[in-house]
Amino acid sequence: MPKTWIVILILAGVILAACGAARTDVPATQPNPALEDVLPPDVALNVQNQISQTLGVPVESIKIDKVTKMDWPNGCLGLPQGDEVCAEVVTPGWLLTFNINGQEYKYRVDKTGTVIRQEP
Repeated sequence: MPKTWIVILILAGVILAACGAARTDVPATQPNPALEDVLPPDVALNVQNQISQTLGVPVESIKIDKVTKMDWPNGCLGLPQGDEVCAEVVTPGWLLTFNINGQEYKYRVDKTGTVIRQEP
């Protein structure tokens, strides 16, 4: 075998070894407790759009003041409407506080943003 081929095989081996080496200095990803109460952007947008339609205010004027992670007592987020039947299961979500034109509004939302209820 000519020397050129030997050099090529050695270089290929070195490159493959470098590509396949596992890094052991990378720390494992840990959950960040500061991000636990963060509201997913699509959920925030769903709530803002509903408030905009209900109150007739532009979405841009609806800012979330406070986000509190909650476990609601049922699928109606603890606020059944009329004779509505609610799934009796703990439903994770958030309590959102808004200030719109100087008035405070509180909304309950499930973790997917599909169930949204205004607090009385």
